[in-house]
Amino acid sequence: MSMKLGLFGGTFDPIHLGHRYLAEKAAEAAGLDKLIVIPAKIPPHKIASGLVSEQDRLEMCRLAFADLDCVEVSDFEMKNEGKSYSYNTVLHFRELYPDCELYFIMGSDQLLTFEKWYRYEDILHMAGIIALSRGEEDSVAELEAKAASLGAEDGRVIVVKTEPFEISSTAIRDAFANGSDPSCYLDKNVVEYIVSRGLYAPAREEAVSFKKKYSAYRELIKSCLSKKRAQHSVNVANAAVRLAERYGEDPEKAYVAGLLHDVCKELPPERQKELVLRCRLDISEVEKNAQPLFHAPAGAVYIEEELGIKDEDVIAAVRYHTVGCGDMSKLAQIIYLADLISADRDYKDVRKMRRYAVQSLEKAMLEALKFSLSDSVGKENSIPVCTLECYNRFVMLSKMKED
Repeated sequence: MSMKLGLFGGTFDPIHLGHRYLAEKAAEAAGLDKLIVIPAKIPPHKIASGLVSEQDRLEMCRLAFADLDCVEVSDFEMKNEGKSYSYNTVLHFRELYPDCELYFIMGSDQLLTFEKWYRYEDILHMAGIIALSRGEEDSVAELEAKAASLGAEDGRVIVVKTEPFEISSTAIRDAFANGSDPSCYLDKNVVEYIVSRGLYAPAREEAVSFKKKYSAYRELIKSCLSKKRAQHSVNVANAAVRLAERYGEDPEKAYVAGLLHDVCKELPPERQKELVLRCRLDISEVEKNAQPLFHAPAGAVYIEEELGIKDEDVIAAVRYHTVGCGDMSKLAQIIYLADLISADRDYKDVRKMRRYAVQSLEKAMLEALKFSLSDSVGKENSIPVCTLECYNRFVMLSKMKED
């Protein structure tokens, strides 16, 4: 017997429990062996302005179905240029799985207008249809009549009755923007991802104001850093603002420190070393002899001497963003973590680190330090004393909470 494969597409901005319920009902009705969830790049039947990034929607889909081995999340439509026509998607998976029994999943409203779709007859030839009804008896009858009128072979159009799920992605976005909590409609991992990335949050007037205020700093990092590194700095600044707002720190200071934390990263090593040796904050012998660590203390000196920044919290946050220290301020912790969870990070445990970051600052710092120390030991790198002091501090705080 050939494998039964279902294609479940949508904007998924964000994906919610209603989407999961519909996917499960479709899989159950048709006896699907595998379900492929396909976030759209540009939905051809929707006005797509204001979508969060493709990567964010893709990641939320992965999180929402992470516990189901039979589900695969595909970036096929996102990688394609132009609008996400269903014909192209069905054709791709028909060619990818030539021996499978293919089904395309859609809502009742989509089936009723199916004849207006691009090359709908070819879609019907390549795949069966699973149409999800909202549960009204007259709606089911209308869908079944429509299925018959399409001239599809018996069993190729399946009408599935589902219970109404009174939520939409639009309502969830609006709830976040208005300060409400729509978490009950979302997978908990998706909620944590949304919060950690600051998705759907309204733009605060204050944040907009100080971002304009420091536009010169953004131009500076563009001029002295590679495009990738400059974007990382912006991402860290944005992540730092979100963490600052969550943990009661000054978001403006967080933005400045995050934006400038790597300002010296791509200076010649000898220039970095020169600045390191002028740093008025303690510098260990390990740091004086480890080139990858130069840029943090060098940056602290640079922003004070060249940019005239006198705020001790900002200077210390830049200074300790790679190694930490025993008496690390809340702002310094935020920059340390923002550097690890910024939007461009894609290391193995970054999802876990993002979850920790929005749950507890102290827990996140301990996990981040464990990660950093393990990495250094694995590479046989020397470890500064200040990093060990930092680790010991957060271990002690953790044990105090347990007691």
